[in-house]
Amino acid sequence: MSLDPKAADGGLAARGPEWTPVSRILAAAAVVLALYLYLGRLDGTPLQRGNEAMYASPPAMMLENGDYLVPLYRGQHFLDKPILPFWVVAASYKLLGVSVFAERLPTALAGLATALLLGLWIRRRAGSFAGFLAGILLLFSFLYVFIGMTFAADAFLTFALLAASILLDRATRSDGSDALWGGLSGAALAVAFGFKGLVGIVLPCGAVAATLLADRRWPRRFWRRAAWALVVLVAILGPYHWAMDRRLGMEFWDVFYWKNQFLRGASRIYMRGHRGALYYVGVLGWGLFPWSFPLLASFARRKPSSLPLGAFLFGLAFWSPLIMKREVYAVTLLPAAVALVAESVGAPRPGARALWPRVLWTLAAALAIGMVGFWVWARPLLTGPAGSGVTLFLGVSLFLLAAAVVGCAARPRSAAALLGAALACGVVNLSARLADEKVGRFDPLPAWGERARAECRTGGCDGFVYGEDVTSLEFYSGFDWAPVIDPGREIPAMMTHGKAFVVVKSRLEPLLDELPYRWEVLERCPTYGSYSMDQFIGSGRGSETLLSLVRIER
Repeated sequence: MSLDPKAADGGLAARGPEWTPVSRILAAAAVVLALYLYLGRLDGTPLQRGNEAMYASPPAMMLENGDYLVPLYRGQHFLDKPILPFWVVAASYKLLGVSVFAERLPTALAGLATALLLGLWIRRRAGSFAGFLAGILLLFSFLYVFIGMTFAADAFLTFALLAASILLDRATRSDGSDALWGGLSGAALAVAFGFKGLVGIVLPCGAVAATLLADRRWPRRFWRRAAWALVVLVAILGPYHWAMDRRLGMEFWDVFYWKNQFLRGASRIYMRGHRGALYYVGVLGWGLFPWSFPLLASFARRKPSSLPLGAFLFGLAFWSPLIMKREVYAVTLLPAAVALVAESVGAPRPGARALWPRVLWTLAAALAIGMVGFWVWARPLLTGPAGSGVTLFLGVSLFLLAAAVVGCAARPRSAAALLGAALACGVVNLSARLADEKVGRFDPLPAWGERARAECRTGGCDGFVYGEDVTSLEFYSGFDWAPVIDPGREIPAMMTHGKAFVVVKSRLEPLLDELPYRWEVLERCPTYGSYSMDQFIGSGRGSETLLSLVRIER
């Protein structure tokens, strides 16, 4: 991009960062760190007790019972999600065996593939530096590392949404065969639907529509290409819907479509509490830090299309009014958000001034320095669960991040400064990952599940959970664990074998005296549960939960 002397501000003109030997070294280090972060520690932590188990257990059951059409979870038809994520994980199990590594590998590969696709796309739009920056910013975003990579369907969906949006945008602007562009668009939308449902169709179509509106363009040969897209979409998805209708009838349409595609977002069936319309603004603020600050100065139309702007604004407008709000939904906004940032700082428009970015980077630097101060205050609380070495590494990484962001405030268009900040984000994510692994040692569920599996190889067992939602037990034990509210009444009615195991909060053990069977506590273990930060720095800090593994025999 040529230098515009009329755009000077404080000696800086509207010229993008240029590759230097130092920036190339930082870029290489960032690639190595990203590969290690995503592939080197896949099984370092136990399965998350919440939604991750929902993607881990049904594929294992598919391999066991040979039914690849209807997923089973906790002994019931699991129609909350489309089938494609389960097929992908089942294929990984088939190749590598059932393990935490095999469950997480497809998600990690999808995360890397999304960053690669994003980088190549932005490279074509804004140059090599902006393209590389976009990919590495996505990979080192805290929200992407710790939320996006935990939920398989959302990791796959994010890749499919990006691919479908790029393809649809090209289809609305390019010459060529209507059948080809329409067919490719329909196939891309079908894949996105297969990972998450109707949202896989709505978000790409809405993103491209918003882009065309921003660019004041009418799509090229819209009706012909839309007709071809619809034909291909129906041809791909029709057989699955036909098979599910023949197998389950109205159960499929009621549970999959009505309850999970419509009521999930429009009601409080799956949502506790209230999250306001600006909820995702806050999520992106911390999940994309420090790049959420320069994002504020990145909203602009671009050539050849304004797709990053349209995708981000439509996605935010789509998710924000829904009653059901979760951090993971914001992951679908990250590719568009980092694309806006990368194009803004990596390839600034002619006439762009440096003052506003410098102000935003200064604010980000102040917050980063505050994070270092917060670590100093919280260090004694973190040392117990995470260990002194990892806690110190976390503090050093936060200091490096603060120093790097200060560097961006001083030189907002320096390639070395920008890549240094990105690399520092990766180091912070690595230190947080190591801390997560240390805390994971307090989770007794993997060992308890394996113990139950070993004792139940012959004769079978029943499994129950009381007072604590521990969904990962199904994966480790190989059989279902039913949640109960009244153990004295429900467990005798539900037991079908001579032996059962119960995982219960230790303080609730006396309520098991109502059982008509003999029971004994095999083990009690302290656990930090879901590992929420409140247990370390909030009102409940230092309050480990005691869990008990109980064996019941008739």
